[in-house]
Amino acid sequence: MPLRVIVPLHISGLWIPHYSDSPLESGSVGAGVAVASYLTAREVSECSIILNGESVLVDQARETCRELGVNAGVVAYSKFNLGSGFGLSAALLISHSIVSHIARRRPLFKALQRAHVLEVKYRTGLGDVIAEYTGGFVIRVKPGAPGVGVAYRVPVKERVHIVLAETGRGEPTSSMLSRLTSDVLSEGERLLSRVVESEDLAVFFESARLFTSRLFNYSAVEEAVKGLRGVVDYYLKKSALVIWTEREYVFENIFELEKRGFIATYTTISPIGVHVVDTARTP
Repeated sequence: MPLRVIVPLHISGLWIPHYSDSPLESGSVGAGVAVASYLTAREVSECSIILNGESVLVDQARETCRELGVNAGVVAYSKFNLGSGFGLSAALLISHSIVSHIARRRPLFKALQRAHVLEVKYRTGLGDVIAEYTGGFVIRVKPGAPGVGVAYRVPVKERVHIVLAETGRGEPTSSMLSRLTSDVLSEGERLLSRVVESEDLAVFFESARLFTSRLFNYSAVEEAVKGLRGVVDYYLKKSALVIWTEREYVFENIFELEKRGFIATYTTISPIGVHVVDTARTP
């Protein structure tokens, strides 16, 4: 059977970039949730990354294949769009790097580091690789790739019901990062300290909403959540809207959001990070 790589999508709510001469040491500190809306990528014998039938991240795929001397690729599907804030580029690069490294019998930890380096080099992300590798309600306290940076999963005491929605068009990560003024970064550091000290999911959601409201237009969010019942809290990353919802209102709210023209789905916080299926080796 073809190899499959399963990666939880990650929606960061707080991020403070840190840059180094080494891409392995560059990244961000922050916090987010890796959710049980998984990208499942299937191995194919062609150097490519295919998402929803379209070739994406072409330069990154070719660079990995060329460096490792392989002709490996992945085919994946997601309900959401690349560049919308769901950590899809990281999930795709993780998947492609893993199948490429397995083809060359290279360590899988190096595959994760390779995916992070490509995210940094092509400016598609800073902290999603280590967050998706870790899984769960994840706090990043040292920037960098897995094995260099430090991230940890905060245990969540009860099942958290989440409605994910895509509210509109995304934007390049480089464009989003350009709006991080010194004032916004200072506020982000203060809010992250609150989250680290409390390790409380409610504190994280509140902090994420306060931080991201300084970077993104919340008018579409207000339109999306208006009239929804059972909303505990929410935050926005690019066009990725994370709505913490009381269990009994989840599917009612998904129906309402779809009526309003938004892509919406149910999820919860993922209990796992990156997972490899149909192979004896796992990262």
